[in-house]
Amino acid sequence: MLKNYFKIAFRNLFKNKVYSSVNIIGLAVGLATCIVILLYVSHELSYDKHHSNSDRIYRVTSHIDFGGNFIELASTSAPMGPTLKELYPEVEAMTRFRPRGSYLIKKEGKNYRESGFVFADSSVFDVFTIPFLYGEPDHALTQPQTVAISEEMARKYFGRADVVGETLTIQDDFDMEITGVYETMPNTSHFHFNFLISMATIDEANNNVWLSNNFRTYLLLSENTAPEAFEQNFEYIKKTYIEPQLLQFMGITMKEFEEAGNRADYRLQALEDIHLHSSLTGEFKANGSITYVYIFSGLAVFILLLACINFMNLSTARSAKRAKEVGVRKSLGSDRSTLAGQFLMESLLLSFLALIVALFFVELTLPYFSDIAGRTISSQYFTNLPLSLGMLGIVIVTGLLAGAYPAAMLSSFQPVKVLKGTHLERKGHGLFRKGLVVFQFSISIVIIAGLLVINDQLQFIQNKNIGFEKDRVVIVEDAYAIGSSNGVDSFRDEMLKNSFIKSATISSFFPVDGYSLNDLAYWPEGKSPTQNNTVSMQTWEVDENYIPTLKMEVVQGRNFSENRAMDKQAVILNETAVQRLDLQDPVGKSILTFAMNHEDGSIDQSKTLSYEIVGVVRDFNFESLRENVSPLGLFNQRSSGNVAFRFADANISEVLAVLEAEWTARAPEQPFNYAFLDQQFDRMYRTENRVQNLMSTFSVLAILIACLGLFGLSAFSAEKRAKEIGIRKVLGADIASILRLMSKEFMALILVSFMISIPIAYLVMQQWLQQFTYRTDLGMSVFLLSGLITLGIAIATVSWQSVKAALTNPVNSLRNE
Repeated sequence: MLKNYFKIAFRNLFKNKVYSSVNIIGLAVGLATCIVILLYVSHELSYDKHHSNSDRIYRVTSHIDFGGNFIELASTSAPMGPTLKELYPEVEAMTRFRPRGSYLIKKEGKNYRESGFVFADSSVFDVFTIPFLYGEPDHALTQPQTVAISEEMARKYFGRADVVGETLTIQDDFDMEITGVYETMPNTSHFHFNFLISMATIDEANNNVWLSNNFRTYLLLSENTAPEAFEQNFEYIKKTYIEPQLLQFMGITMKEFEEAGNRADYRLQALEDIHLHSSLTGEFKANGSITYVYIFSGLAVFILLLACINFMNLSTARSAKRAKEVGVRKSLGSDRSTLAGQFLMESLLLSFLALIVALFFVELTLPYFSDIAGRTISSQYFTNLPLSLGMLGIVIVTGLLAGAYPAAMLSSFQPVKVLKGTHLERKGHGLFRKGLVVFQFSISIVIIAGLLVINDQLQFIQNKNIGFEKDRVVIVEDAYAIGSSNGVDSFRDEMLKNSFIKSATISSFFPVDGYSLNDLAYWPEGKSPTQNNTVSMQTWEVDENYIPTLKMEVVQGRNFSENRAMDKQAVILNETAVQRLDLQDPVGKSILTFAMNHEDGSIDQSKTLSYEIVGVVRDFNFESLRENVSPLGLFNQRSSGNVAFRFADANISEVLAVLEAEWTARAPEQPFNYAFLDQQFDRMYRTENRVQNLMSTFSVLAILIACLGLFGLSAFSAEKRAKEIGIRKVLGADIASILRLMSKEFMALILVSFMISIPIAYLVMQQWLQQFTYRTDLGMSVFLLSGLITLGIAIATVSWQSVKAALTNPVNSLRNE
């Protein structure tokens, strides 16, 4: 029986090569899309699960609402971790990270810039699974000025992995002993460090300041410890350790602090949840989003359904060709179940053939998909058993789902009618097929509308007046590497002699991700600091050229002046800071803050610093447009980390060549690193850009598959109405009238799809836009455009089949009458 099924299936496969090819390709595209997304989802869900105790590791997070400024931090204070480890036996191990970004590494007299530096407690290897290749993890980071490095960096700088005992020179003259070499961290980790420097190297790690949050703290809890129950301990921490400092700093208790509408909460965040469920301030890198995992998983299901619907429509479109076969087989004794089994076998065979083609498509497109998804995704069909079983299940379900309706319909033909050539469809079959096409195009319209809304939002972000001009600004990074501060000034001044360099500013602070942030509390002069008048504010050190170089607008007062020595004790506030400090006519008034101990980051409450407000700058977005503008103060103080140059409309390569030549002349051993401000700004929306690219790809696939389905239905309609078309042509109908006749019912289906899809698309995209504080208006034009695009593609698809039917010689369709 099975042998006969296969024989007939292959015979029909080769007999109808065009329709078989379309069926296989349509299914293959759907399966390939589903497999690629399955690989992506599997990759996203695997983050941080390589740690042996990943289900018991938690990060301590801070949620602070103070002075109307609400921040959620991935970090907490230096003493938080050690105190929790000391007080609570449920904490088996604790470790902290203090990120330092990038450093210069010297090799053979020349410096190279490397990222991935972090200070870490020696207990990091007790909490996380970081396999050691050389050295002893228990002792690797116990002493100051020691470092453990990844195998990748060891081979890069020493040409071998066994480098324990060697010296690594950073920042030109800071020597550190290498005490361990570990396996390069996998890309499925929410952190990726190449250099772990001993926490004992920095004094800040030992401070007792509970109101400063600079350390990422992780706890390994004992088995059967409920994180919700352990979080209750933070109330004791707040009362015992934080309240005394709050009382000393502001003169209020924690209860009074909270009654004023402020709060300071601490929570545990599961390690396995960080990548897909966390977007806190201070993340090590941009995380993924469970929302997008759901979206793409849904797209995979829908695109696979579209492919199955195509199979149904193309199979039923060929029903007339196989009607007599069914009639003969039934006359010879075949029952309905046998015929249905035959057609299901053909469907499964096509599905497995489609899988082979799909795997070829996957291998071909996976590098492209990995690139636009920003992930290193690999195909592991045979090493990943759940993935292999999942793929096999998808193929079987797809084959059965796609073949169920055609099998039921074809096996239901009555032999007497089909052998006379007058077989009729059962009532409802035509309506079912039309419903499938409506479903296909409804999904397509939703996808296209989503793509257009995402594109509009990204255009809105790029074109919104953000309070500064980001175009034609290049930032030369690590300017301190030139040497003395005078050397940085001299480099800037020499560049300003070029006609295409319009202005320049020296600072470590720029309004995009990747540059310094510094948060301190300030209050108006003449008042004592209280919860009602103290504002947590960004403190940026800039020079007098900062505002003109970035083309910001001073709305009150003036900019800093190099001719005013007192401006070193001056500040320019943004509008939000003025509002939060409740200052009327702020120019000429002063704000205060406590002095800081720069050795360990502690607050020196015996000394206050006063700054006169000389100007107010219009609010500008220095964080993502997902967030409101927060209070910020610009201080006329030295910070020589980077030099930004605004250049005229000139050849960018020429600008970079001149900058690099001057840099190399002054610092031949130092790397020349630069970044364009507009590109750094765009990187803050890298996730949205990736989603846009993925949505574009999936939109094309969805439309392609939907058009194949429409092709099948129009082919079926043309075949069913062949004699009608022949008679109309004999009676004088032209091609245009036949085209209108054939297209009319399909245009009605597209209109129904439009009416169904628009409310769905509106609700979905309205929800997506809620993550942005600044967002585009969701007008009807986007949805109308998506409908028109779909309609145009549908007309083109139907027209091809209709014109083909209209050009057929009527003699061929009427000869049997």
